Amino acid sequence: MLNILDLGFLSVAITVAFTGFLINNYEKHVPAFVIKGFKYGSFAYQGSGANYLHIIEVPKALYRHFYAFSSVFSTLSLIYAFLVYCFEFSVHRYVVFMLKLILEQDEPTVSATASLLALSLITIQCIRRCYETYYLQVFASSSKMNLSHYIAGIVHYFAVVVAAIGQSPLFCGSQDRSKVIWMDSKTIVISPCSLIFMWAWYEQYKSNIIFANLRKDKKSGKVVTEDHKIPYGRLFEHVSSPHRMCEVIMYIVLLLLVPTRTFFCIFLWVICNQVQTAIHAHVWYKKTFKDYPSNRTAIVPKLL
Repeated sequence: MLNILDLGFLSVAITVAFTGFLINNYEKHVPAFVIKGFKYGSFAYQGSGANYLHIIEVPKALYRHFYAFSSVFSTLSLIYAFLVYCFEFSVHRYVVFMLKLILEQDEPTVSATASLLALSLITIQCIRRCYETYYLQVFASSSKMNLSHYIAGIVHYFAVVVAAIGQSPLFCGSQDRSKVIWMDSKTIVISPCSLIFMWAWYEQYKSNIIFANLRKDKKSGKVVTEDHKIPYGRLFEHVSSPHRMCEVIMYIVLLLLVPTRTFFCIFLWVICNQVQTAIHAHVWYKKTFKDYPSNRTAIVPKLL
């Protein structure tokens, strides 16, 4: 039976995929309010329709809130899990109750090591992104996003942390430590994939530095423009959205570590969202810059 997170993320994934397909292929026939609510940032809707949606738009810079929240929540969750597994703290009954209410899971489906590793990777990703959005990235003052995107971001990071820890031993099922699965063969095989995660983590950081530098003076480091320019270097030589490609790679590794139905539903949402926004960005780049490199694809080198 699907739990509330499964249903929610499956529904959003299907909606994003279907809406993105319609906009990419039949934009002229799609109502303005759908396009305006769906697209934001550099490729936001530029028409005059659906102006009433302005009342539920917020600055894109509020992305920061996603990562401020997720950094705190993931760090506290990681510390709590570490205390439970390494110092034999008991999982509070209210925590067990809430996780069971959300995930509807009676038995653990991942090992303690896999859960701790996944939660550690999630935490360092959230902390880095928090640093970037507050101290590195340059958000255009005019850039807006729909309130639904803001809410989705908060819910997403809450769900990712809950899914990573909520179906692991002691947080789910029996509280008997003698029955805890600390490590299994699957975890032993998959754990080295964390190196792939760290590669994608680093490349995403370098991509965001390239983006930020496009709007800064090379000598002083001060912001001198909010205009969009063509990024060059590293993975930008192959795809238009290397940061989105790296995001997908990181979530593939997390799914391998936590191969649950709930995390798979979250993964589907991530795939649909990242691929659709990458396609929109790629089309926008080609329309905006006549000299845009023709060898680049949207998100998968030489394929998509």
